[in-house]
Amino acid sequence: MKTFQTMVLAVAIICGTALNANTTEPTEPTAKTTSKAVKKAMNRELGNFLSDPNFEVEETISVKVSFTVNKNNEVVVLNVDSKDASIEKFIQGRLNYKKLDSQALIGQTYHVPVKIEGTR
Repeated sequence: MKTFQTMVLAVAIICGTALNANTTEPTEPTAKTTSKAVKKAMNRELGNFLSDPNFEVEETISVKVSFTVNKNNEVVVLNVDSKDASIEKFIQGRLNYKKLDSQALIGQTYHVPVKIEGTR
């Protein structure tokens, strides 16, 4: 009987630990889509932030930028898919913690293609 009680206690502890470990809130926002008007406004703002690079661009460069928006409606760059460190540094410097006027979804990860035109 004592062995049975020990087994029941062990199962209860294991189940309690597993249930307790799964109490974090999801990081994904409840709404899955952003309106087209908000996306257009956000793209326009990002384009303004990235206009007039402070270096010479010889050919057109395309990169993919992943970012999220924090509770202060600021852009937080997560990743810049570029092999050129100067492009990555330029994009992060121009976008990180810039406040958006458009109301993006907080916590949503956005993936935006960025094209930097060459001077040819």
